[in-house]
Amino acid sequence: MALIVEDGSNVSGSNTYNTDAELQAYALARGYTLPATETDRDILQIKAMDFINYNEPDMQGYRVTSDQSVSFPRTGVVVNSFLIESDQIPDTLKKAQNEAAIASQTVDLLTNESISNVQKEKVDVIEKSYFKGGNKTSITLDTVYNYLSPVLNDVNKLVRT
Repeated sequence: MALIVEDGSNVSGSNTYNTDAELQAYALARGYTLPATETDRDILQIKAMDFINYNEPDMQGYRVTSDQSVSFPRTGVVVNSFLIESDQIPDTLKKAQNEAAIASQTVDLLTNESISNVQKEKVDVIEKSYFKGGNKTSITLDTVYNYLSPVLNDVNKLVRT
């Protein structure tokens, strides 16, 4: 598996915004440990891109083409009061991907979850009991959203019509 870097020119089949070297430099600067092999690091980047793309419905603007592989490039995106050119990948998005890649080493970024409302279940001496609503796991990815939020729609923005 090889990473295909989206550089803003709508690269066919792209699956990352960062190179392996960019991920490694980012992690090193922050004291994070990454897998030793490039293949294992690439897997982290792919998982991170899945998470970034999952958040696309909340992103500002629109894709440049209907058949692009990833969420960016986009038109109509404003970061820190500056309009991002449609052939530019915002640095904050690349950092969000790096943070998500690092987080994916210890948590599942996207989970498939089923909730069971079983209140009590007993098999021989093993017994399970769930609270109302079942059992649920949630994760907090503040470091990822710290960098991702500038490209997301501002739900608190006051719009005069």
